[in-house]
Amino acid sequence: MPTASKTAFVADTTLGLSPEEALEKGIHLVPVQVIHGGRSYRDLLEIGPEEVLALLEKGERLSTSQAAPEDLRATYERLLLDHDRVLSVHLSGKLSGTVATAQAVARAYGGRVQVLDSWSLNGGLWLVLEEARRLLQQGVAWERLEAAVAAYRKRVLGYVLPKTLTYLHRSGRIGGLQRFVGGLLRILPVLLVREGQVEAGPRVRGFMEGMHKIAELFRKDFPEGALVHLAHAGNPEGARALGELLRAEGVEILSVLNAGAAVSVHAGPGTIAFFAGPRR
Repeated sequence: MPTASKTAFVADTTLGLSPEEALEKGIHLVPVQVIHGGRSYRDLLEIGPEEVLALLEKGERLSTSQAAPEDLRATYERLLLDHDRVLSVHLSGKLSGTVATAQAVARAYGGRVQVLDSWSLNGGLWLVLEEARRLLQQGVAWERLEAAVAAYRKRVLGYVLPKTLTYLHRSGRIGGLQRFVGGLLRILPVLLVREGQVEAGPRVRGFMEGMHKIAELFRKDFPEGALVHLAHAGNPEGARALGELLRAEGVEILSVLNAGAAVSVHAGPGTIAFFAGPRR
């Protein structure tokens, strides 16, 4: 039965930490891909978050794609030289093909690599990974790990507030007329990450109202409090203001993360978010 110390932990770059920051937490990153101008760039290695935001703000078209099989394979083989097992935790399989690709690559290692769908991304992915690490430290069997994580994973929620409708329209999430009317009225959608999917939540009038709305939703979903990671796409002031609202509710903010290419491309620069999971 592996212990956490004998297990290497892998996540994709939607986690929101730099490779160096992730390694300090005992997490090895594999890059998702950012597509621009017909070329694929490895997130955080060949294109950074500031460059992604700058291109978007210039009106460039970007998209994201799953982690490449060769990057997953190289990471697993390197880590298995020094570890008994690898736990590879990734953004929701309903949002990306990374989980399916990692599962296909993992089959070559005879059970030494286990792939876990976080049903989330960014701070939600981190919460699920840390729950899995905690369970291994408590002695949960490797073969039962996913089943043991399932109840916690279902409770992890994400709350996302874009600053503008522009990028949701550009990525095909809303139509042109809806964007036009919403822009006139300063209407913004709250987006909810729940059980692996992004759902449209309440509509709000303006960014400040949106911050109060997601704090209100959090109070309803977690009346006894929660573990929380904040995230933002080039909007530290917005993240700070949101953090103050949550701290006023007695919430301890575990970290402030980069929202990452996936959130930035689809929701746009200026987006703020937070991910919450039950306390342990």
